Amino acid sequence: MRMRRSKLFAYIIAISISSCLVLLCYQQLQYHDKVELPWPGLGLNQIFTKKPIADISLEQTVFESTELPLLRNGEIDTRYMPSVGNGHIATVIYSNSTYINGLYNGKEGFSHRARLSSKNAIRVHFDEIVELGISRQYKLDVRNGVWQEIIRHPAFQVTVSIYAHQYFNRLLVTQIAFSRSKVKSGQANSVVLGLENNEGKQSQDIAFEEPKEYTIGDTKAWQVSGITIEPELSDIKAGESSPKTPIHVYYTEIPKELEVESDDTDDHIWTYMTSADLNQNVAKRDFDDALATVKNNPKSLLEKHTEMWERTWDEGGIEVDDLTLGKYIHGSFYYILSSLPVRHETNQPKNQFFGLSPGGLANGANRTDYQGHSFWDTETWMYPPVLMFYPENAKDILSYRWHGREAARKRAKENGHSGTRYPWESAFTGAEVTPRKICMECRENQQHITSDIAFAARQYFSATQDMQWLKDWGREFVYDMANFWQSRVTRRKDSDAWEIKGVMSPDEYAKDVDNSFYTNVGASQTISSAQYLQCMAGDKALPMAWQEKAKNLVEVFDPKLNYHPEHESYHLGTTIKQADVILTGFPLMWQSKPEVRKNDLDIYERYTDPRGPAMTWGMFAIGHLELGQYDTAADLFRSSYAPYVREPFKVWTEAASGMGAVNFITGMGGFLQAIIFGYGGFRLHIDELDYDPVLPPNTNKVKFRNLNYLRSSFDFTFDAKMVRIDVGTVHPEFEIKVRVDNGTEVTFVQGAVINLLRSPGTIFSTKTVPCNIPEDRGGKIVTVDSSPKRSYRPRRSNVPGTDAGKG
Repeated sequence: MRMRRSKLFAYIIAISISSCLVLLCYQQLQYHDKVELPWPGLGLNQIFTKKPIADISLEQTVFESTELPLLRNGEIDTRYMPSVGNGHIATVIYSNSTYINGLYNGKEGFSHRARLSSKNAIRVHFDEIVELGISRQYKLDVRNGVWQEIIRHPAFQVTVSIYAHQYFNRLLVTQIAFSRSKVKSGQANSVVLGLENNEGKQSQDIAFEEPKEYTIGDTKAWQVSGITIEPELSDIKAGESSPKTPIHVYYTEIPKELEVESDDTDDHIWTYMTSADLNQNVAKRDFDDALATVKNNPKSLLEKHTEMWERTWDEGGIEVDDLTLGKYIHGSFYYILSSLPVRHETNQPKNQFFGLSPGGLANGANRTDYQGHSFWDTETWMYPPVLMFYPENAKDILSYRWHGREAARKRAKENGHSGTRYPWESAFTGAEVTPRKICMECRENQQHITSDIAFAARQYFSATQDMQWLKDWGREFVYDMANFWQSRVTRRKDSDAWEIKGVMSPDEYAKDVDNSFYTNVGASQTISSAQYLQCMAGDKALPMAWQEKAKNLVEVFDPKLNYHPEHESYHLGTTIKQADVILTGFPLMWQSKPEVRKNDLDIYERYTDPRGPAMTWGMFAIGHLELGQYDTAADLFRSSYAPYVREPFKVWTEAASGMGAVNFITGMGGFLQAIIFGYGGFRLHIDELDYDPVLPPNTNKVKFRNLNYLRSSFDFTFDAKMVRIDVGTVHPEFEIKVRVDNGTEVTFVQGAVINLLRSPGTIFSTKTVPCNIPEDRGGKIVTVDSSPKRSYRPRRSNVPGTDAGKG
């Protein structure tokens, strides 16, 4: 008996320790995935979440189910619930948290999105007898930007709608609509709707004052003001301090129940709103104006919101004739756009935008979802699809970096360099907020982010030729980043080459290496792009010394294997974490011989960790599409999304296991790039837009609606045989033509339809460019022998598997 008890006790202890290890790993993986699961392949979704749920909607823009994702204890698993947002305010549906653009709490690496208790996570319930006749349906309508829970009973229907308003963009809104079924007079019963809001515990991030009653007419509401508890920077002696951030909230009171009397046959709409802003007058005005709108016509509040979302979709998007793929495309665009500023006029001017984080605006609490920080994810993964359809939002993204330029200047100066060096992670102040204890090497060595930002700026100008932006701040923006790189490079011993030592490449397994091929290419492009933009702005040329450094940066190459080693000390057979060298071919479009490009793809596909992030496989797919290897590309393309999407609301997880950050819009950005630049074959160069379309698997037609190029717009539709270009608007400053392989050229005329055989083509402006265009080639070749240090067995064909790390 004693032995049995001892074994039982030991078993209980083992289970307890294992559970704690899982929770610890779960917490850590959401911040830099430095801890592996104790049981490979087993994710928290399998431990704590019930079986997957089907999406029953046959519409590409509606995700619908009769079930919600639940934990084993029956509570809603909010990790897999969708979110609503408008770039200013956002929430995960039925979660207890609301987040605001630019509102952070915590010092340096502890800086995270400051949580507001939710006032809009309202569920409706009834007494036990009524509940027996109830059925519930849940849907996210991404075209209209609305979550709805539809409650049906033989005698009535209740629809709960939750949305982040597009016009009154400081507002989160919950509306409860009630209507009776057709019944004979005098036969209706009274109906009591119980309301329960998931407010959660009081915020630990904000010191709030006591709420004050704020009643307008017959609407009872409350106003509360507070201030974040800890500023992001507080080292006053070092001259690095930032103020605490105020926040002001207005919200309607939520009653415990609503009753519809038996003789009341009218339809009803009850509206509950939260308005929040860093400026009290701004929060108050949106709240007051929205209340006035509701009083005049309760339906008009939602109608105004959906009208603006529909305008956004009409201004750009991708259509395919495959239901599942179409849902993934629409869902990805929706979640990214929900974290960006509203595109159209709002009730009041929009605030400064504070960046896209891997989990979007609706996520980023302390120690989860990268705490709402911005990484290279923003410019490298999410930004390119936005630029092709919504260039004004692309400029919003760049403005965040410009806004934080003084912090970037200090970051460069810390290490004795010039210009601006952007931090690996940033939040409110633009200062470095990478947690020191999580990844010190990331904090100090992932310097390629500065080049990633510079390349995004170059691509914005390539897409728009926005001279006003260039002269206002674009030229200086890129110049300062070029200044950093020219001061960062060092002369190679006994050579006329320049090199960059002591960096971490995108492959985060290579923590401290010299002459990362990706980093060196990015630095060279930053300097050459700055020279081009200086010229376009009519400013003086960069110093010749800078240009010489750019042309003579080390480019490592293995002539025996005819490929680019990842860095100077790389040896074949070494596992890498994620796409690295192949990113020089796309998105950087650095020119290599086709056979070298092929070898880079083949070699690194073999040695990339199969647990790598979703974006990696999308980049491999794009590369293989370039080479015409369509079957290989199709397999890799599917691997870039299928393991990461959680049904029924198309929520992405960072890891295929379900662990890591949610809702992982970084992965969505990589997926959309595989559609646009892979199957669409688009390449945005400084002087032209190339295309070479191929149908994605299981499709017969693809339409890119309202692509934006040089401030003109057009639809680009293709099938297996033809390309059709429907010209929308044509900017008067540019004459735009399309040229196909046989030399035929057709001019864009507003309203024209251009039909072409499906083949590669180029869209370009006839306007003469007075400046030399960067060549995106060259470098000082340094040959290395990257033969394996020891014998090795080639990795089996990689299939994305269990635990993906963040890109």
